[in-house]
Amino acid sequence: MVQKSIGLGLLSCLLSVCWAAPSGGAAGAPVLIGFDGAYGQKTNTAPQSIEWGIRAAMAEINAAGGVLNGRPLSLVTTDNKGVSVRGKDNFVELAGRQDLVAVLEGKYSPVSVEVLPDAHRLKVPLISVWGSADQITDHSYKPSYSFRVSLKDSWGVETMIKRLAVKYKADKACVFLPNTSWGRSSEAVIRAKAGQYKVDFNVVRWYNWGDVSFVEPYRACLSAGSKALMFVGNEKEAALLLRDVASQPPQLRLPMVSHWGVSGGVLHELAGEYLGDVTFDVIQTFTFVKNNRPRAKYLGEWIRKNGGFQSFTDIPSPVGAAQAYDTVHLLAMAVNKAQSTQAVKVRDALEKLPAFEGAVRHYTQAFTSARHDALDASQVLFVKMDRLGRLIPIE
Repeated sequence: MVQKSIGLGLLSCLLSVCWAAPSGGAAGAPVLIGFDGAYGQKTNTAPQSIEWGIRAAMAEINAAGGVLNGRPLSLVTTDNKGVSVRGKDNFVELAGRQDLVAVLEGKYSPVSVEVLPDAHRLKVPLISVWGSADQITDHSYKPSYSFRVSLKDSWGVETMIKRLAVKYKADKACVFLPNTSWGRSSEAVIRAKAGQYKVDFNVVRWYNWGDVSFVEPYRACLSAGSKALMFVGNEKEAALLLRDVASQPPQLRLPMVSHWGVSGGVLHELAGEYLGDVTFDVIQTFTFVKNNRPRAKYLGEWIRKNGGFQSFTDIPSPVGAAQAYDTVHLLAMAVNKAQSTQAVKVRDALEKLPAFEGAVRHYTQAFTSARHDALDASQVLFVKMDRLGRLIPIE
């Protein structure tokens, strides 16, 4: 299943900077980083974005001499199509490659959660660069081989609840959750935190991938007196929800706060005109808009040039690119600290990294033996998506 997946507009990059060692720079056997993403899902833009971030960091690191005194970083990708059993097979395949130091996992939390036993059995670091389910890093495996440079539900969903309470004054709200480990992770936060913000979730709707309508549960929200709606899901389900809410009279269109899976795909193409007819706030950890961090500027310009975009605001799924970019830099630091490509030594080194200025944030120490999550609630912002798919910060 291993493939050299070429992201949109990356052909010229692959033929020059990304795969070849630069003149006077890294040389010798490559050090491999794996990425397993749902490339096969046509509406999903997250894998391409994550790959851009990975390749941007690799180009930068390789131009500076690579790792381990001259070895280039190289990427190996697999396609799980969003299916957990494929993700497990792909992880095992990637983990068996010589000189592979870690496997990055993408948008789908359920895939990452299902892969955890294999990561710990094979002792190869699994690093989530998009998945948010608490279970990815909160588990009983010791020592832990799972890390995350991404939003975590325990603080991300809490921030969504706070937004319902503070911005929309919603003492009553409804929530739509996918019947997956991601949905269950979000529900656990709701149970723990809703009372603190005095939000009564009086309608909890569990739905399955492939459901074709939210009309009935939305009517239940209105009948129960809900003043706002929280949504956890991806672009396909969000498009259905937006259609069903926009079909209501304006006075019956509840404001919605959404998890970020919807920003990992072509929601603007699926939802079309409905995006302009509803209030739909989406949580994020990163934006290129008015971002003065030097590495964020470098990353945005690299993707704009190599992806063929007119503007950095046209780059889809920016959180995936930025979090993957920072992850590769952190991994390179760990490889150099470990002075080895042995995955066990790289895992240990990840817990002892020095400070790093990334695209997303300043990492005083990205991970410790007690904390394998590199981000926190201070990175949270909310955006709206316009009809061209651009993510515009709301505040």
